Amino acid sequence: MRARDTYKLLYQGIFGIGHIMGPGAWEYLKQEASQLNTIEQPSEPLMEPVSVNARVVRVNLRPFLRENQPLSKLMEAMRLSDIHGNASEFLEIWDAFAHFPWSLKLGFERDDIEAISNSLNSVNPQPMHHTQEYRDVYHPAYRVVKKQEITEVLGP
Repeated sequence: MRARDTYKLLYQGIFGIGHIMGPGAWEYLKQEASQLNTIEQPSEPLMEPVSVNARVVRVNLRPFLRENQPLSKLMEAMRLSDIHGNASEFLEIWDAFAHFPWSLKLGFERDDIEAISNSLNSVNPQPMHHTQEYRDVYHPAYRVVKKQEITEVLGP
């Protein structure tokens, strides 16, 4: 995990995935799910918190499919998860990450953190893609939703 991957995680925790909720979202979800090897990443959790308060989660597609959950329920949770963060809240969280010494102790590169900080649009922060290193190791396949919505949609 690099600084850009942390940026993405923090961004999703504040803004969700509204940027991919266009007309093709359902088709893209089905296509991505059909191409996944569900045997990979056997210890991957179904959900991982991405917000500080754990109200926003990543639903990992491989365990979701291994549990034979219907994609339509995930799509419903995505539609119900209307997440509208604000730039100042995101910038405050990013700033906390960027300036705490522990970020360097965890192996993040100061230059990477500073490059992201210097390029940030303070009025309208933009999402970033995962680094290639992160994609190579984790093969991320997930959707970000409100925990309450996915819990209600999946039921007991």
